[in-house]
Amino acid sequence: MNILPIKEFLQSKKIILAAIAGVIVVIAIVICVLKVQKDIAVEEALVAEEIRLEEVRVQTEKDDRAREKIVFSMKRLIETGHAETALAVAEKNTDLMNDELKALIHLATEKDLLFRIENTSKYNYSELAKYYSQLASLEPDNSKYTKQLKGYDKKLQRRLEKKLYAQAQTLPMRDFKANMDIYAELMRLNPGEGLYESKYNRYKSKYDEFMKDLEKFGDKPQKTAADGYYVEVIKYLKENSEFPETLQMERCTDCYFTDSGWLVGCNYSEQNEIGTRLSEFLWFTISNSTVQKVEASGAYTVN
Repeated sequence: MNILPIKEFLQSKKIILAAIAGVIVVIAIVICVLKVQKDIAVEEALVAEEIRLEEVRVQTEKDDRAREKIVFSMKRLIETGHAETALAVAEKNTDLMNDELKALIHLATEKDLLFRIENTSKYNYSELAKYYSQLASLEPDNSKYTKQLKGYDKKLQRRLEKKLYAQAQTLPMRDFKANMDIYAELMRLNPGEGLYESKYNRYKSKYDEFMKDLEKFGDKPQKTAADGYYVEVIKYLKENSEFPETLQMERCTDCYFTDSGWLVGCNYSEQNEIGTRLSEFLWFTISNSTVQKVEASGAYTVN
């Protein structure tokens, strides 16, 4: 038997076992370190949470004290008829809002609106309707507010009806479209009034006839965007001028409707055979994009 190799084997085995033991010790140390770190982290987290909870408690107590002062102040203001000021106080402290403050804001809003109504003229229907509309939205189950709102809506409607009817009396009878539109609105406001329907039908009939008359004269002449003249007039003047190359347009009126067609007035100038520039104003009746009649400046007067 060879003793030396056996001793070497045993020696190498001891080394391996020592190495394994060393690794185990290192692992154990690492585990311990990690555990200690975890425990420290947990402890730090607990301490931080305790600090946070304490800060929350302190802030809550601070907010509660501030809220109590605001609530007390709002109650006093509401009781003494200063609901508007109470709302201003609440608006500056929205960060302290809770159910109690919401209820006080609700009450203050109602009180403020009632105060405004009390101090508004009974003939100011629009303002009163606005306030009762807000009250009806605030207290939808309060039939009193809803009833008052309907009442002022009706008063506003009657006032508007009178105003529109007065306007209708000032309209020219030949302004069929404007009369038709205003009586249509009056029919909507008071559908039971037969006079409005009768007037509407009358003006609608005249308006329809008027639109048919327009069709026979073609499209309404339009001023050119560049210089504000009518191409129909320029064409006519150039075709009937002895010196068309000298023609200069100066200004033109708006376009008017007549029984003969579209009427426009234009100022223009041109040179004669001796080179003198002459200016003239004429009225032109246009139908279907063509000048049909030319008249002197005194033929019509524009109001």
